Amino acid sequence: MANTNNPFGFKQYGMREGSAPTAGFDRKFISSGYTNLVFTGDAVCRSTTAPYLVSAGSSAGTGGVTLGASVALNEGIFFGCKYYNTNVSRTVWSSYWPGSGATGDVEAYVCTNPEELYIVQGSTGGVLGSSVIGFNVPQVTTGSSQGSQLSGQSVMTVASSLVTGLSSAGQWQIVDIYSNLAPPGVNGTSTGSEGWQIVVVQPNIGIRKTLYGAQALQPFST
Repeated sequence: MANTNNPFGFKQYGMREGSAPTAGFDRKFISSGYTNLVFTGDAVCRSTTAPYLVSAGSSAGTGGVTLGASVALNEGIFFGCKYYNTNVSRTVWSSYWPGSGATGDVEAYVCTNPEELYIVQGSTGGVLGSSVIGFNVPQVTTGSSQGSQLSGQSVMTVASSLVTGLSSAGQWQIVDIYSNLAPPGVNGTSTGSEGWQIVVVQPNIGIRKTLYGAQALQPFST
């Protein structure tokens, strides 16, 4: 069965050593004045304005810290938030940040564990098969801030056409392809030319580690 375009962001799959996911959440903050939407499964990166986060794409985007050739320095994957909602006059817990409605900082929950594995769908324009296992791939801005405001789920993907060797930059390293693990017929397991393959990835660069080369973490601006 051919794959269909049905992205879901970055979804926890397991740990590199084989244990079950243990969340690995850290408490971070989003500025109440940050108007971009952020969804569960979105990659988020460090803002240049301490101590806040911004949504990450193939580059850090406006207000984000970068490494090298505009590659976003990811903090991790966003999994919901808590904030005082001025519209209902109480604290609310939400699966996504709607871009407004908060008084004070937004408390965000982010998986920063560098050993966490995720499944994510690739974009069109390239086929992700077994030959790309071990290679790097960047995340893409397409779908960022376009997730579901009903479920709060992200629609971020990785760039199937931009897979690179180990010596090149990319926020994610491809650990396996989903067709090697999932039952036949599951969406994302066809290795046909339509693309949209689902792959298992591990964070390749981030606040807590860099794999593909020595990189100096840029400090917050003051």
